[in-house]
Amino acid sequence: MSAAPASSPATGPARQRLVLVIADGLRADVAEQAMGYLWALVEAGLATAGRYRCALPSISRPLYATLLTGRLPVQHGIVTNDAVQHAGPTLLHDAHAAGLRSAVVAYHWFYELLSGQPFDPLRHRRALPAGAGVVDATWYFDDAYPDSHTFADAEDLRLRADPDLLLVHPMGPDDTGHHHGGDSDAYRLCARRLDGLLAHTVPTWHAAGYDVLLTSDHGMNRDRMHGGDEPTERAVPFVWLPQPQRPAAAAAAMLGLRLPAASTELRGFVAAHRALVAA
Repeated sequence: MSAAPASSPATGPARQRLVLVIADGLRADVAEQAMGYLWALVEAGLATAGRYRCALPSISRPLYATLLTGRLPVQHGIVTNDAVQHAGPTLLHDAHAAGLRSAVVAYHWFYELLSGQPFDPLRHRRALPAGAGVVDATWYFDDAYPDSHTFADAEDLRLRADPDLLLVHPMGPDDTGHHHGGDSDAYRLCARRLDGLLAHTVPTWHAAGYDVLLTSDHGMNRDRMHGGDEPTERAVPFVWLPQPQRPAAAAAAMLGLRLPAASTELRGFVAAHRALVAA
């Protein structure tokens, strides 16, 4: 029988393993009301949850850049969805500087933010942006790309690349909200289905030695849009799900990590998690 690989959580040194799920367009109140699996973990003391107001303008590409860089859109300069430019240093670059490996399944705008070049679906579907420590990636380019496929892609990347940081970006709530509105049955059903996907994948990620956190870029208004200062457009969830099989470490994480109070604090939260696990 062959020996387990050195990177195995059972035999190797502790690793700062994290799955970061950015559920596009998932507003806080619908997540709290419709995502029963996540809030069952919260009620059982196995997760902790909060909400914060995203930065302005509350639109996708600027907020992707804000979540990654920790800077406001008016600071990093990406203030429209049409801006194809490099976001600058990100939480992925931080992980790379710490000697960690990342894998990403996300909408192609993330590729453009990390690479600074326009995405070509015929050339860049699995392209790796230089300098960010991304060792494997899948970029999708259709807003209607199913969340079920995104999570299947994520698990494929995890098994193939064994990353320390896995970034997963499902688009379902945003796409559904743009078609039906944030107060619609369809939007709420999309959140329930996302919750079901997490119920399948989070235990698998935990068993593989990952902590998990879920947040969003922005919410969704009843008028099928976002971008302004309405609470439905700005209030987003943050759910922290540390590994239940390591109760001492989980308790330390839940007590020692302050949940973000703004979009700009996600990068710092990821860095604090890395430092806590390393200690």
